[in-house]
Amino acid sequence: MKLFENKHRTFKELSAHNENTYDYYDKSARKNVSIIRKTLNKWFRKYPDEDKNELKNRFKKEFLSAFYELFIFNLFKSQGFRIVIHPTIPSNTKRPDFLVSKNKKEFYIEAKIAKGESKKQESLRKRVNQIYDSLNTISSPNFFLGIDELELHSTLQPSTKTIRDKIETELKNFDPDDVTRIIQNSGYEYKPKITFEDQSMTLTISIIPKDPNFRNQESTPIGLYPFEAFWGGEEDSIKSSFNKKAKKYGTLDKPYLICINAIGKKFIGDTDVMNAVWGTTALSWSTNPDNRDEKISRIKDGIFLSDNGPIFKNVSGILITHVMEFNIPISNYWLMKHPYANKELDMKKIYLSYQYVENRRINNIPGKTIGQILKITPNWLDE
Repeated sequence: MKLFENKHRTFKELSAHNENTYDYYDKSARKNVSIIRKTLNKWFRKYPDEDKNELKNRFKKEFLSAFYELFIFNLFKSQGFRIVIHPTIPSNTKRPDFLVSKNKKEFYIEAKIAKGESKKQESLRKRVNQIYDSLNTISSPNFFLGIDELELHSTLQPSTKTIRDKIETELKNFDPDDVTRIIQNSGYEYKPKITFEDQSMTLTISIIPKDPNFRNQESTPIGLYPFEAFWGGEEDSIKSSFNKKAKKYGTLDKPYLICINAIGKKFIGDTDVMNAVWGTTALSWSTNPDNRDEKISRIKDGIFLSDNGPIFKNVSGILITHVMEFNIPISNYWLMKHPYANKELDMKKIYLSYQYVENRRINNIPGKTIGQILKITPNWLDE
């Protein structure tokens, strides 16, 4: 069984916003997608035959989580670990994702993605994406569309046929050269706008003239999307994902490693990870004006330690990644050892860099990159 079958593919357009990821990869003839598809097929071949059908079906329904499990499987398989899928555990009917072993050392692995959005937020995003996909079917040979404002007034999916017709009709009233002169003489903020409002939504778009060399050519009309601003990062999402997996199995008979793929929009890397795992940074100082004694420390609100002492000691460590199917060899990761774990995980058996605490200091042990372990070069999509 193959994850993606061999067949003739001709579709070279970009994916739609709400398109099923597996379906797009299965039909795309773009070179970079072909390389990704080849890589995933190679990984899939190593997966146990008796478990392939279930994983392939999950790829079709939940691409992100299925991809991450296949990634974790190959990450450890490439390090010489033997892997059992969904092993049984003592005194529990639930099954972790993997039992891995090497040199008579065994530990469990659970993989989870942290998208950084609630079900309500995910639903809203999908409804907005559906609108974008619909607007991208508009015929606009002379203009790009800039989405200035999009506000939904209910939880129902708005119908976009009326707004598509309105935009196409109004675009015919504008000459791209006239709009270009308006922008050149008065400024970009004076470009014409088209507004639509009904009970379901409010939409305001700007029209942006195409370069004369590219006019009368059909292309995806939306050229600019609304700017999104965020406050804070993804540490809460990482903590929440970790807590769910840490509580799932209770006390285990072997070390337990939780792997979390932090792929939310707000993820900013090292700061989010360090705050989530080791605790939020804080600045303290003395009230003595002659000796302020300023110090940077960490609050006891990380996943391993609270004000009441060590927590989740049934977990031996955490691996946080920021990997997608298109950035595999250059993806960042953070492997941390639980300083108070009931069952210690020997991180030296894993080829990755890792952090551990000793004498109240966070220490770093260097290791290999994801690309080095999986033998994928950084420029793999250009080869």
